[in-house]
Amino acid sequence: MIHISKSNLLKKRIIDKKFLSFIYFGFFNTLLTNLILQLLLLFTPTIFATLMSQIFNFNFGYYFYGKKVFGIKSLKNIYFLKYILLNVIIWNLNWIVINNINSYNISKNIASLILIPFLALISFVFQKRFVFSK
Repeated sequence: MIHISKSNLLKKRIIDKKFLSFIYFGFFNTLLTNLILQLLLLFTPTIFATLMSQIFNFNFGYYFYGKKVFGIKSLKNIYFLKYILLNVIIWNLNWIVINNINSYNISKNIASLILIPFLALISFVFQKRFVFSK
């Protein structure tokens, strides 16, 4: 028989709630960010398109993920600096991997869509364990 303590169940529910909130806010953030990215990829270099979409993602995400997902009461400068670092890493991963996938004659737009779940998972894990950790 498996014994699960009440505190373990509570922690699991909090984790599930955080992850579900991340998915909820992330859906809207991803939708809007990728609309911007898809349009810009049609007319601008990949590095610029990903930078502009990442700037939008940053502004939307910092508040909603910090306050609504991870329950930070006061968004201090340290959270901001960590969030900037994470966004720079995600941006670089995004444009480098899009270009690498594109080198196999797969469109940049398709490549960017393929990356969404991978970048979202990386973002959630790093936000939870590094950026907004208490």
